Amino acid sequence: MIKASVNDLDALAARSPSELAMYLRAQRWQTVRQDDAAVRWVKIVGGDEYEVVQPIESGIRDYAARVRDVVQVLALAEDRSELDVLRAISSVSTDVHLVRLFPADEDPGMIGLDDGVQAYENLRNLVVAAAYSVSAKQPRAVQPARKPADVLHYLRGVRIGPSAEGSFVLSVHTAVPPRLTAEPGEDATPEPFERQVSLRIYEAARAAQEAATAALAGADGLDVFNRSVTRGVSANLCEALVGLGGDARHPVELRLALAAARPTARSFVPVRFRRDHLAVLESAAHEFRARSAEEDSVVAGNVVRLYREASATGEVSIAGTVEGDDRLRRIWVELAGVDYETAVRAHQEMLQVSVRGDIVRRGTRSYLTRPSGFQILPDPSDQ
Repeated sequence: MIKASVNDLDALAARSPSELAMYLRAQRWQTVRQDDAAVRWVKIVGGDEYEVVQPIESGIRDYAARVRDVVQVLALAEDRSELDVLRAISSVSTDVHLVRLFPADEDPGMIGLDDGVQAYENLRNLVVAAAYSVSAKQPRAVQPARKPADVLHYLRGVRIGPSAEGSFVLSVHTAVPPRLTAEPGEDATPEPFERQVSLRIYEAARAAQEAATAALAGADGLDVFNRSVTRGVSANLCEALVGLGGDARHPVELRLALAAARPTARSFVPVRFRRDHLAVLESAAHEFRARSAEEDSVVAGNVVRLYREASATGEVSIAGTVEGDDRLRRIWVELAGVDYETAVRAHQEMLQVSVRGDIVRRGTRSYLTRPSGFQILPDPSDQ
């Protein structure tokens, strides 16, 4: 088997001395000597002693060549390609989620345009659902569209990385602070928010897969999903997992590789969703939304239908979006007095409106209860 070597000096020079040191420490190399220019590390593998010289400063003339020397020795010690070693060093302080899709009748690495766009959108939704689950004080079967500040701050630090070999693969990279203790478990402080979200993505996906399997095989039906809400399962998470499969419901596999700079003793087996799993997840999401309200939601859009009899109140249908969710939805709301007259004017003049309240499902319709702040939005062209 041919193992890829690395000769790209720019790629080698991009790896910092701290990344090299964190990787070597995480792989249990031991320092034996240090001076102003370099640190010498050694490790015994299979009875053979390996030694690397890690440069301390990246500004030296031959820094890239010295990094290449380190990578070459690591590749020998770990019995893998230099390219794999360099990738591992690059993600030494990054938790990586790999989402592998299996589109039928497609070449490896290829997927239909619409399914690909949908996959990336729902990859974000998956991360958001997990982050909100960590942030919220109590688990919720249906998460609000408006997300708290710590979730939005976290999202700004998440990156989509390069694809990998096999089928169609998406990757999510989240930087985490390094663990300063020598062994996992020695540090009694809680895991940082970033690591908590990484674990929640995996744990919630696994809980959803287990619930779907149980619903297919047992008599509990969708009730098993209610018991999984405490593990991070929600309508939002189920919809994101279904959306990853696209309209064709391609099978989905999730893998987690935690940052070597913050090691853990846990292992993470791949979580796989078949097409029948995705169908059950879709039903579970509908069931969650039918039973739970989307609290404190802001709906913005156009009034597309009005209905009022002799009573003081009338029904208004708004076609638009919920704040924090780009999906086009149709929401019904009951308005009275001045608010209803405002809705009539907005309909006649084709003006956009907004209103706040709790969204609930009644049959096939979504209704906004406890409406407040109904108003016509300013025309952007007038600003």
